[in-house]
Amino acid sequence: MKKNIRVSQLVVGMYVVRVTKSDGSAKMKSQGLINSKAGIEKLKELQVLEVEIDTSKANQLEMDEEDTSQPFLKPENMAASEIDKPTVPLNKELQRAQDLYATARELQRNAFEKIRLNGNLDISHHEEMAKEFFESILRNQDALLCMTKLQDKDSYLLEHSINVGILLAIFSNHLGFNKSTGLKLTLAGLLHDIGKARVPDEILLKQGKLTRDEFDEIKNHTIYGADILSEAGMDGLTIQIAVQHHERLSGSGYPEGLMAHQLNQYVRMSGIVDVYDAITAERVYKKGMTPLQAIKIIQENGKSEFDEKLLTQFVRAIGIFSIGSVVLLTSQKLAVVNHTNYEEPLKPSVTTFYHTKFNRHIEHNIIDLASKSEVDSIVRVVNPTEFGLNQNVIIQRIILGI
Repeated sequence: MKKNIRVSQLVVGMYVVRVTKSDGSAKMKSQGLINSKAGIEKLKELQVLEVEIDTSKANQLEMDEEDTSQPFLKPENMAASEIDKPTVPLNKELQRAQDLYATARELQRNAFEKIRLNGNLDISHHEEMAKEFFESILRNQDALLCMTKLQDKDSYLLEHSINVGILLAIFSNHLGFNKSTGLKLTLAGLLHDIGKARVPDEILLKQGKLTRDEFDEIKNHTIYGADILSEAGMDGLTIQIAVQHHERLSGSGYPEGLMAHQLNQYVRMSGIVDVYDAITAERVYKKGMTPLQAIKIIQENGKSEFDEKLLTQFVRAIGIFSIGSVVLLTSQKLAVVNHTNYEEPLKPSVTTFYHTKFNRHIEHNIIDLASKSEVDSIVRVVNPTEFGLNQNVIIQRIILGI
């Protein structure tokens, strides 16, 4: 499939057919793949503005020249590895995670405001934040994972990208990617929706149904993001994920309608994470679904839209009952997961706080569901709003102690 795109949207791995618009006299001597960032820069130097690409000939694996490592999937029968296990106790990492999340929220807000004022994006602050996030994940991923459960429905736009960055860090670490690749994916997550800064608020924040023209403008955030990141001098992977995180294996995505063979593993990962956080998020016009409900929805489209093997690994990366999840026990009590059990994922440590039979709060009690003497077990994950409770308050009081 051939399409015309701006040179600012070019990433390593694209197949260029010809120059379609230029301020100079540049002409294509031959068709071919863009094999390096230097090739893109050369086109810019020649004042090329637009080129025609053939998406059917795109290089399936696109990474920067300095990182040619092949990503891999863990065997499905592999137990939790040392990569996933924390090296720092949760209580020690939680305060740092809270501070990091607050800093990231302010960073995103400032970046959006600056771009809307036609300013340039200063990537250095996002790069430092990605590094801080990734190092926190290495110490104890449950701390930042817990922060993704604290949601402000009025701050979704800012928090969504933060959560995607955190989840991609956890995902890449679980898959055993090298640190360089993990950092790039974390940064790509933080910046994947930066293009929304150029979408008018009346469309971006509209609660009712979008018109066709309004939806088309929303979809343009992928192109706007590529432009912003290219102007900021970002690498190909970050730009690629900004452009392609809404592409789907079936070809039903946007903006290019790419097919499975044109989407590399990094893009597939970002698509899963992006949708997962969007479904679980609390917004002004909808309640957030539970993590298990979100995974079920993604699985229902798995064969046609998402990479099933990667989805399986993502569930293992974040845990079936991840920290901060509120669960219903067989005793009819509600409990919040306070520690992940890496050896027996179905039996985490939980803190009970509410009895659904009597509709009242109860004294907090920590239960290790993996204990041989424990008879209670998890029935399902619940949305606390079913019982008139607020998940943010539950996490803050029981896990964060504030």
